[in-house]
Amino acid sequence: MPKGAKIAVEMSGDGFLKPSKWKGTMKKADDIVHIFPKAVWDYAALHQVLEQRPANVTIDGEEMPEVNETVVLRSINDCPFYILFDEAGEEFDDISFMFAAFVNENHPWIDGLLKEALEIGRDAEIIESFDGYQSGDSETVIAQVFAVWNALQRCGIQYSSITTTTPSKYASCQTVRFLDESIQNTQAKCVDGSVLMASILRKIGIDVYLVMVPGHCFLAYMDGEGDDAGLIGLESTMLGQDNLKPLKDLPKLPAKLKQKELNASFKTFEAAIDAGLESLEEHMEAFDAGDDPNVPLISIEDARDLGIMPLASGKKKE
Repeated sequence: MPKGAKIAVEMSGDGFLKPSKWKGTMKKADDIVHIFPKAVWDYAALHQVLEQRPANVTIDGEEMPEVNETVVLRSINDCPFYILFDEAGEEFDDISFMFAAFVNENHPWIDGLLKEALEIGRDAEIIESFDGYQSGDSETVIAQVFAVWNALQRCGIQYSSITTTTPSKYASCQTVRFLDESIQNTQAKCVDGSVLMASILRKIGIDVYLVMVPGHCFLAYMDGEGDDAGLIGLESTMLGQDNLKPLKDLPKLPAKLKQKELNASFKTFEAAIDAGLESLEEHMEAFDAGDDPNVPLISIEDARDLGIMPLASGKKKE
């Protein structure tokens, strides 16, 4: 293309991409030109995509033929993990930070969940408030995490291994439920339970991570701030191990039964920490190396700094 040539390109997609235009002038002659128009997405339409389907993309411009391409439009619940550039898996693009979009500290249901957790925590004399790291005491931080853990157990959430992600040769994706879907369905896969707890803990100011290891995901959080703080793993799939009475039944329970349930919940919580810490230690070298797409340590705070904001669920406050 000659120097000074005027270029105009427009692309659009049926029902999800509004006409996106780019105009410019060639600064120097070149046979190959890469043009990337800023996509004008129809976010409301994309939010309604709940299952994988084909879609058409049209690209047109001055002095070029119209091009139509068929692409695969994935569900909003499909989170991209990494893209492979070769079959050996040695060249890849790590986009696991996208999982941070499902950690939603702004979800309207969180205030209600925290209210229940605080009620349980005060009744059991575990905590008096949720203040994140303000106490400067790691034991107080752990107590807050346990209060959230106990409240979620009383929601009746059970571990589920169900997944509906359609496999792809070069693109790895994982289906992730929104916070409200896990609560309503009382089911959570490893990644669902992890983003659920991460959302609540981040709301109260605790620094959280999603820990990805081959075929699995669990939660990690910092037990304090500064150089003395430690990274604590928490195996979220163990949430469903105790059959605790729901919050509404607590006032009717005798003190001995309350204490028995509390002890059982804390025992499971400790076991979940032990399992999480063991896995963290096992995979720490891989986290540091960063050469395995299946083993990323995802800092939600770092992802927010990159611009990965929470996906809105569309649910109203309860």
